Amino acid sequence: MIFERIEIKKGVFVSVVKTDKFKTNLLTVNLLTPLSADTASLNSLLTDVLKRGTVNYPTMQSLNKKQDELYALGLGAYVQKRGEVQVITFELSAIDDTYTFDKANLLEQAVALIGELIFSPFIVDGVFLPEYVAQEKKNLIDSIKAQINNKSGYAIQRCNELMCEGEPFAVNTAGEISIVEQITPEALFAQYIKLISTAAVEVFFVGNRDSSDIAELVGKHLPFSDRKPPALETIVKTNTDEVRRFTEKMQINQCKLSIGLRIGTSLKSKNYIKFALFNELFGGSTTSKLFVNVREKKSLCYYCRPIIEGIKGVMVIASGVDAKNKDIAYEAIMEQLEDIKNGIISDTELYDAKRSLENAYREITDSPAYICTWYLSRIIAGRTDSPEEAADSVDKITKQDIIAMSKRMALDTVYSLEM
Repeated sequence: MIFERIEIKKGVFVSVVKTDKFKTNLLTVNLLTPLSADTASLNSLLTDVLKRGTVNYPTMQSLNKKQDELYALGLGAYVQKRGEVQVITFELSAIDDTYTFDKANLLEQAVALIGELIFSPFIVDGVFLPEYVAQEKKNLIDSIKAQINNKSGYAIQRCNELMCEGEPFAVNTAGEISIVEQITPEALFAQYIKLISTAAVEVFFVGNRDSSDIAELVGKHLPFSDRKPPALETIVKTNTDEVRRFTEKMQINQCKLSIGLRIGTSLKSKNYIKFALFNELFGGSTTSKLFVNVREKKSLCYYCRPIIEGIKGVMVIASGVDAKNKDIAYEAIMEQLEDIKNGIISDTELYDAKRSLENAYREITDSPAYICTWYLSRIIAGRTDSPEEAADSVDKITKQDIIAMSKRMALDTVYSLEM
């Protein structure tokens, strides 16, 4: 695979991963803006409203019909969080022109359609159609309310919010119900204009095309102007003043124990690869200490795995346990971390962790979506190393490197969701 990144306008970049590995092309248009409680709800609602229709295809039915005509291409929009950056993503997936019946220029038609979705939304009297806004507000509020139904995900979210209280990372990228309720069509349209005019733009393409061809298509159908985007910074704390503990009561069969830690580094650091191997050995694989010792041998957890946010430099060890075993499970989990700090790492554990991490990095290249996610995170962190380069560097990491990384871990927050 060949990676190339080009700035086609000030603040507007096109990144191309050229490969003949896939029969479909994937293109994502990502607008990057600081994560803020003031705008997160607006941006989240905006993606839903924009999907409702365009000037030429003003209804979901007509837009879906057009997608079907273009070999059922996939078209979507959503928000995501990368560190303390909110990313507004527009995505299309279309089969490569080589595999169309008539060798039609499908890619250009697809890029033109996503360009229309972004730049020519369906508006009435200078704002988004109030009916669409009202309907999508209701849908978004229902979606935010439903977050609590996934108890495992909710516990992880709450642990992160409590651990990073007062930091932008604590903001729910989907939005807050009280703010969504107050959004008007006028306010939403104003945010739309501001976003497409000022946000940093990162366009990614994965497929068998030259970067110059994609840059030309993007310039033609995605008329972003020159811009000076706001700074995209993420607060990374490497230590804690005190360990805080929280318990939330809920009608729930299985206690959700979430342990939040500051990992002592971030994706910006050249040492992050050492942390990644530490994590693989600690809890990131089926041969890890948490899986083998806490889940399998001691049977203390139904599941036990670390959830990492590398750009932010935080980890939540998420587990499902019987409430009566909560304290025992906590001690067993922390014991595994202490063992690594004390150098209790067998040659077999180290070998298995290295092979597992190498395979995980190489498997990224098997999925266009994973490839886009990989480079998006790295560009936000200020780097562009490839998955293959990461895989090749794993073997150079020593046991002492892992021990040193483990000693940088700082326990911050312990949260439990239970009856």
